[in-house]
Amino acid sequence: MTYQHKNICFCLEEGDLPLNYHFIEKWHNHPKIFHGFGTKRSGGKKVRKDWFGQALTVAGKEYPVVSLRQVHGDGLVIFNGEEPKDLWFREGDALLTRTAGYTLAVFTADCLPILIFDPGQEAVGIVHAGWRGTAKGVVAKAIKKMEEVFKSAVQDMQIGIGPGICPSCLEVDEPVRQAFTEAQVPWDRIAQDKGNGKFLLDIYQANLLLIKSCGIKEENIFSFKTCPACEVKNYYSYRGEGKDSGRMINFIGLKK
Repeated sequence: MTYQHKNICFCLEEGDLPLNYHFIEKWHNHPKIFHGFGTKRSGGKKVRKDWFGQALTVAGKEYPVVSLRQVHGDGLVIFNGEEPKDLWFREGDALLTRTAGYTLAVFTADCLPILIFDPGQEAVGIVHAGWRGTAKGVVAKAIKKMEEVFKSAVQDMQIGIGPGICPSCLEVDEPVRQAFTEAQVPWDRIAQDKGNGKFLLDIYQANLLLIKSCGIKEENIFSFKTCPACEVKNYYSYRGEGKDSGRMINFIGLKK
């Protein structure tokens, strides 16, 4: 299933970044930030470990890649410019900063990559949201943490949502429904009952509800709703390719 896209540029260059990343039109060549959603042809690297110790080059400047060990949870980490390699071994699924000069990254193969930009406080965040993290409200917790730590105002904050698995490809069972019900996410708005204890889950819609519940304006949410499992030619997909699937880099950073 391929969705409609909202304010997304396809396969364009941003500074020295190569082709085959997707960029949000409103943020394209922004003076304060750089960003991108990856594909199978982005960066010439297949899995997370390939990016360890690496950097992206934007406008002739290098930005070391900073990433957490993703565990499908709701752990948040504030990055203040400490040694980037140390964070690669720290668990968490949301990374937030006001420190310029680094590439915040998450790696996905069906889960949603979510980028956060607060132009007022010049702060950015990145979230890895699979169904488990979504049920725990990881994106809402990241937004609230930016309000708390960076004094970000929700009316100014902007959100970019990248490629993630569509409901047609995400069949789940009763324990998943129970997890969302306990988290008070409205199950009837995010899932379709297939019968026999099986459901089709829309993690994009679930995260959209969480984002809007924080007070983010509709016009400040930009989405690239393409399903990796439906388009394995272009994207890595755990459901579509199995456990040996690669992982796409998705990133955001503050320019020097």
